[in-house]
Amino acid sequence: MSDPVQFLQDSQYKCQRCDNENAVLIARKEKFCAGCFVFFMKGKQRKSMLDERYKVKYGAVAERLGTQKVLLPLSFGISSLVLLDMIASLLQEQNLAHKGKQGFELMVMCIEEEENATKIALLDKLLASYSPVKIGYKVVTLDSYIVDPLMRLRVSETFAVIGKTAPEETLTIPHLLEHASTRSSRADLLSIIRSELIFHTAHAEQCQTILFGHSMTRLANEVISLTVKGRGSEIHTSVVDRTASYAGKDIHVIFPLRDILFAEISAVMKLSSHLAEYVVIKEQKSFLVKNMTVEALVGQYFSNLDATGYASTASTVVKTAEKLGAPKASVTAVCRVCGAEIHQDPRQWVNEITVSKGSPLTTEEEKAYAKQYSDAMDEDASGEIISACYGCTVTLIGAGDGFTWPVRATKQEILDEYVLE
Repeated sequence: MSDPVQFLQDSQYKCQRCDNENAVLIARKEKFCAGCFVFFMKGKQRKSMLDERYKVKYGAVAERLGTQKVLLPLSFGISSLVLLDMIASLLQEQNLAHKGKQGFELMVMCIEEEENATKIALLDKLLASYSPVKIGYKVVTLDSYIVDPLMRLRVSETFAVIGKTAPEETLTIPHLLEHASTRSSRADLLSIIRSELIFHTAHAEQCQTILFGHSMTRLANEVISLTVKGRGSEIHTSVVDRTASYAGKDIHVIFPLRDILFAEISAVMKLSSHLAEYVVIKEQKSFLVKNMTVEALVGQYFSNLDATGYASTASTVVKTAEKLGAPKASVTAVCRVCGAEIHQDPRQWVNEITVSKGSPLTTEEEKAYAKQYSDAMDEDASGEIISACYGCTVTLIGAGDGFTWPVRATKQEILDEYVLE
């Protein structure tokens, strides 16, 4: 068994593609020189963007489609940087071949976080390197997410999510996340924030397409992670190219690197020396398994598969997930934490499979303690019942009682704001 990409030292083998340069690596049972390997990977990306909307348009096609605007979320991780380089390269080729015309307008979006702050300062330099193509960018903060009222949330004994209006105070998203009891809860809530900010920015900037830099390995990680976190109903929208509806507008979502393993993307990065200074190197921390996030644990699992020659497992997982469809049951509510559609009340299902009855109370002391507990629970149970999906219910249990978080307004509350007096 071997790694999906094997670099060759002082190779005397010729590249099997061009037969001119010496091979520098072996991938997919084929020997590649540096140029041919990068070109091969770019071909995978471009295969997913063959639609007319991404080509240089003339005549009736140009009138019908207009100038497309594409948003690329950049985290300064290896995958998103490689995708940016590939897309910018495509635009440069279009610019040269069509005398300054491009198939679409590219906008890069960065979410400012502690780990990428120094790299955002280099963004102008990075984008200028793709001249004459002009690439715009927008930097948003995590706190841009706080547009809804904050509520103190807890999950009752019957698994209902109950919210009370939180005291008015200036709180930041990092501050709110610090109060989540588990790493997995923090990571899950952070992923909700990032997704919302990306779609909100695409809508605000009038972008028709979002390009995510997820590799095949990352998509497989998403499938397993969503299943473990109780978000299985979201799998069909998380791994396939699709058209999503946001605030009444259709936005195309594409994963151009979906046919490329993360090990192959890492190899492209290694061969693209001009990108090295922009990569955010995540500190490798040693956690006990019980302290790892779901995503980190699943990522470790796929890394081990790559190292032992079973990288094709990721492809199998993704292809299986692509066959899944949306739940057939009608939508009964919308989660006010993450915005996902709810097809079945999670409380009903969880209560059916949960044994909540305790042993009979025998002594007066036990009965007294039980009454104190019951009174305390009744007091805490006061508040508004919040519609929440099963995944968010699990996350809020992990976050702990009294966790404060922005809660989306109900449809009726939104309508009430616009009632003409």
